[in-house]
This record gives sequence, structure tokens and C-alpha cells, in this order.
Amino acid sequence: MFKSTNSIHLQRLFRLRNLAILGQFIAVILTQYTLDIKLPLNEIAFVISLITFFNIFVWLRLRQTKVVTENEIFIHLAIDVLALALLLYFTGGATNPFVMLFLFPLTITVTILPVRYAWFLAALAVFCYSLLMFNYMPLPMGHNMHEHGASSEYNLHLMGMWMAFILNAGLITYYVYGMGNTLRRQQKQLGIARENSIRDEQLVILGTLAASTAHELGTPLGTISLLIDELSQELKGQNESVSSDLVNLKKQVSRCKHSLRDLSASVGASSDLFDTSEQTISAYFDQVIAEIRDIHPTATLHLTYNDVGTNKITTDRTLTLSLINIIENSIEVSPEFVDTNISLNNNTVIILISDKGPGLTKEALEKIGQQPYSDKELGLGLGLYLAHAAMRRREGKISQANIDEKGCLTTIILPLAI
Repeated sequence: MFKSTNSIHLQRLFRLRNLAILGQFIAVILTQYTLDIKLPLNEIAFVISLITFFNIFVWLRLRQTKVVTENEIFIHLAIDVLALALLLYFTGGATNPFVMLFLFPLTITVTILPVRYAWFLAALAVFCYSLLMFNYMPLPMGHNMHEHGASSEYNLHLMGMWMAFILNAGLITYYVYGMGNTLRRQQKQLGIARENSIRDEQLVILGTLAASTAHELGTPLGTISLLIDELSQELKGQNESVSSDLVNLKKQVSRCKHSLRDLSASVGASSDLFDTSEQTISAYFDQVIAEIRDIHPTATLHLTYNDVGTNKITTDRTLTLSLINIIENSIEVSPEFVDTNISLNNNTVIILISDKGPGLTKEALEKIGQQPYSDKELGLGLGLYLAHAAMRRREGKISQANIDEKGCLTTIILPLAI
């Protein structure tokens, strides 16, 4: 499921707060029992409990679908600053070396929120720091500290500053790195969306040209059909060979008319090309192959199924036309052998179409599906381009590769009907 940028930031803050709660608990244990510094445990436990309950609320909030706003992110960061100020109040105030942790939420704000939020949080952090310089509960030094005097206390402060610096550096690095990953993912998604938009524009142009072409070709095809009928009548019973050729020519013209009707319908609102239906895999592909055999009666077509059972797929005319186009391309280069193998993998149907033709050039493999491309003398490259678009529209995948021995392998993956 897609998540907004602010939702990702809130989730990352939730995880960081969990780490902070764990770190605070460990720090209290070490200070109390290892360094022998007596802390106001009740007060500190109360503050940590408040932070924990707040993070439980954040966990529940993340499960909601409501949009996370910049104001909400700022409020969370402000609460973190106030919680840190409370903990520092009970643990030495500004004399506590971990006071530099005020910089961490400020760094996050500068990085992910508009500048006005950064100034507000900076003012809040400075205000809290200033108060802690004069109002705090001093840390009572342990027995060992009294024995070694000011030198030991100074060394402890230096050690605390060192640990605070490492913690701050680690947290900032983690957060900025995560934010960088988020930005890179978004840039990648924007790039994909931009490419899809360009392809959609090309398809709109193709649709407009298709409507115009279908209209312009209708009259010539009608004229050709009439002439074939007249020639058939004139040559009836005279030349069987020519009559047979005229019958085949009539079939091809009829096929062109049928294709033009589909082409015109695809642009009109009354199109039935996109009317979907659920069919069993075997019944559907039997129909597709039968239609191709009618068009290419001399081609050798093989169709095999691997345990497809009675599973169904969602079909429409555009899918059928795409499959016909792909298989016809194989027939053109390898009429003596075209194999179509159908199998299942999890919730998808895998269609493997192979031939024994010369294969595809490197340029063709790079461009097919990305733009109209053809290396045929009279080809326009629209068939495969539109086939790729049809597969993407139904959340499928299509890829083409050369077979080592000889030929081309087209792999199509389509989801099963739910």
C-alpha cells in the first residue's frame, strides 16, 4: 500500500522513540546502580511512562488511514523536546552532557519540515535549555565521586559528553540516511510515473490516428470487396484457380474490415473491446489458437497446458488481439514451428511463446514495448507496443528474449481471476 512522505516520517519517529525509551531505561539503570548516583526514580519513571503511552498512541495513529500533516509531525517533535527537557530537569539540567540531544529533533525538523517549523522548534529548544541552566535538580554524586573529588566528576562529565556525541551522531546519520532512501524511492516512482505519462500520451495520439485511419480505409476496402464479388461472378466456372484466390482474397478483406471495426470501436464510447469476462484458461487459449489457425491455416502451431485445471483468467478482446499479434509475429519468422505453453505459478498464469526464427536484434530488445519499433520493411511496430500497454493495463508483465539455440521466447505473466 502506498504511504505518504509524512506517514513514513511519522513511522520513523515512532521507531526512534522506541529506541529512546529503551536507551533511557538502560541509562537510568547504569547511573543508579553502576555509577552509584541516586536519581529521583519515581519522577523519571513517570516521565518515561508518559513517553511510552504517547508512543502507544502513535502506534494506533499509524494504523489509521487519515492523512499525516506537517502540523502533526511538528507537534510530535515538540513533545519530544518537552519530554527531554523534563528528563533533564530531574537529572542535572544543563549540566547533564546529554543536553546536546536537543539538537536531534531540531535537525529532523530542518530536514523534513518548512523553515517556519524549524524556527518554532529552535525557539522551544533554546527556551527549554535556558530554563535548565537555572532550574533543575542537581545530581547527587556517588560515594566514589566524593572520594576522588572534582577530577573524577570532570572525567564523568567528559565521558557523558563523549557518549552524547556518539548517540547524537548515530541518530542523525540513521535518520538522514533513511530520509535519503525515501527521497530516492520517490524520485524513482516519479520517473516511472513520468514514463507512463509519456506512454499514455503516445497511446492517445495513436488512438486518434486509429480513428482517422479506420474511417479513411473503410471506403477503399468496401470498393475492393465489391470488385472481388464482381470478378467472382464473371469468372464463375471458368478458372478454378483464380476463383480460389479470389475467395482467399475475400477472406483477407473481411478480416481487414473486422479489424477496422475493432479499431473504430476502441475509440468510441460504445466499444465492446474492453468488456471483460472470466473464462477457463484452456477454453480461452483454445479459442485464440483456433482464430489464428483460421488466419494462417498452413502454420504449425503447438499448444500445451501444464496442470492449469479449471482456473480462470479475466479476458477481453484487447487481450485476444495482443496475443494474436505476438503469435503472428512468430509465425511470420517461423511458420514451421510456433509453440505456446501455458502453466501456473502461485496466482498467475505464465504464457511462453517460442519460435525458431532468427531472434531479435539488441536494438529491438531495448526498444520493444517502450516505443513503437519494427525492423520489418513495412512494419510500424504498433502491435507489440500496444500489446505491452494492454498487459500493463491488466497488471501483467511481458518480456522477450532470444533463445540460445535459435529463435525468440516471449514470456507473458497475467493474474488469475479472483
